[in-house]
Amino acid sequence: MVLLPYELSSVVNDMHQARDAKLYYPCLLVALTLPEICSGLLLPKNSLVKQVHYVDFVNTYSSPQELGDDGLGVFRLRGGLVHRGDMRGHPHYRATHVIFSVPEASGKIHGVSIEAGQKTAAMFDLDTFIAGMDAAVRRWYIANKNDAQLSENLPHLIRYSPTGVSPFTKGLSAIVSGS
Repeated sequence: MVLLPYELSSVVNDMHQARDAKLYYPCLLVALTLPEICSGLLLPKNSLVKQVHYVDFVNTYSSPQELGDDGLGVFRLRGGLVHRGDMRGHPHYRATHVIFSVPEASGKIHGVSIEAGQKTAAMFDLDTFIAGMDAAVRRWYIANKNDAQLSENLPHLIRYSPTGVSPFTKGLSAIVSGS
């Protein structure tokens, strides 16, 4: 397995820890924002991450078999969840229902749509999805680890710091951004 730098592994590990604690909403929030985080690490601070960056990340470093959908579909899941707390909430998302099976479920369905009358459910398996997103981040890191913009931005990524940030919170454990 590819070792990620502390800052990035901290975010990926939080996704897994949320899953292990059965905090599925935060787990999905982290998973669905990883493409945005990675894309933003390659951009100057004054540039915004856009749909094209997100979709390109997913389509380049993952597959519909891993994530259950292509880049545009995953982007729309992210938009619905992040902005509305509703995974099918993006105005262009095609399903009336989005269902993620959780680890304690007796069965797993991933990357399929089921139609029942006028309703359509997009079905995903949480473990498969987060494993796919983790793998995508690691592939992305291998491809970009020597990028100068990444080296500049990585120290500012959100992370837990047991010693705080000098001179502001030296010695005080905190969640921080900034080097």
